Amino acid sequence: MRHFSSKWYEKIYSNGEKFVRTWMQYSNKKDYLFCFCCLLLSTTKTNNFSEIYKGFCDWKKLNPRIPDHKNSIEHQRCYSDWKTLEKNLKEGKTLDSDLQRVISGEMKKWRDILKVIVDAILFCSKNNLTLRGTTEYIGQQTVAFF
Repeated sequence: MRHFSSKWYEKIYSNGEKFVRTWMQYSNKKDYLFCFCCLLLSTTKTNNFSEIYKGFCDWKKLNPRIPDHKNSIEHQRCYSDWKTLEKNLKEGKTLDSDLQRVISGEMKKWRDILKVIVDAILFCSKNNLTLRGTTEYIGQQTVAFF
């Protein structure tokens, strides 16, 4: 029985240089090989490697299929888009990073508000004071009735 071997992750050229195929992903559970960048970014459902979402499992034909897939136009486009996305994520140049900054700012704001509330409650409890008020809105002045 043939099976996937981890040696397929590396390509060794005739000059001895090693190249790691980072795009190649193997699923132990399904026993299928996938192209990560095509799975993530491809606009088609099939390519010369296999059906994108099904994966590749014909281990006898793996040797000619890997170079064919690597040289395909669709794979090269997906690989380029994947590396661009990876670079933009590291540099924080994505829409997601802007949203994350806004979310972080909101989290800091509400943590600060919560800290003030907890400090007020702790102060009242240490001094045996009651917690009373006439409003439920933060920042609104309460009217004291004496």
